[in-house]
Amino acid sequence: MLRNFWGKILGKEDVQKPEQSGWEFNYAMDFVRQTLQYEQSKQDQIVILEYMLGIIKEDLKNDLLTTILYNKENFDKKISHPFPIYYEDEAGNKIWAKPDEEKMKKVDLANDCVLVLAWHRDRMRNIIKIIAKNSFEYIKGNHLAYYYTGADLCFAYNGTHSISAGIGHKKGFIEAKTIDIIPMFDHVYTDGDCWYNQHNGNKLRELYDFRVGVIYEISKIKYRLENEEDTAELG
Repeated sequence: MLRNFWGKILGKEDVQKPEQSGWEFNYAMDFVRQTLQYEQSKQDQIVILEYMLGIIKEDLKNDLLTTILYNKENFDKKISHPFPIYYEDEAGNKIWAKPDEEKMKKVDLANDCVLVLAWHRDRMRNIIKIIAKNSFEYIKGNHLAYYYTGADLCFAYNGTHSISAGIGHKKGFIEAKTIDIIPMFDHVYTDGDCWYNQHNGNKLRELYDFRVGVIYEISKIKYRLENEEDTAELG
């Protein structure tokens, strides 16, 4: 019963031993497995998963924010869409994870998790000073971002220096186009290194950070727990 439980909650491809490659991802998922195995209350399981999501998002967010401080000028690091932009269903039909052009999400720079990477030191120093003395001004044509429902994660790809400063000063908000990744949960999994087709194991693309994979998999499990009437039926 427990094996069936893991197979349906995590997906059989996700069950890996910590000794395999991607040990940080695997140890994090092992913590999740222990939570689901030893915590008998669904409410307690969800509380622990939410705690994990909160600190992992904060860790990733701050790691990206400090990249410009900890690296040489003109560093090579780049980020892109955190999740696959397309995937395939059981029949092999390609499904694009398209943004909802009509549904915008107001993102609070003080409290929401925004993944953003500033890259120019002169611009960064200048905007830090400006926003310290003034409020953050959201500019629709400059501050561009996607908000992923299902993971509650925002990826900002334009206006990165002012957004970074706004986050650091805990000021302001931006608006982001929404992309719902919940339909992706049944078709995509990750091992922390790459994204894979759930149905045939084909690789979609690599992750730029294992923590994105942890966030995805925990969000998937949390969603299934919250939407299953009785997890005992999974056995």
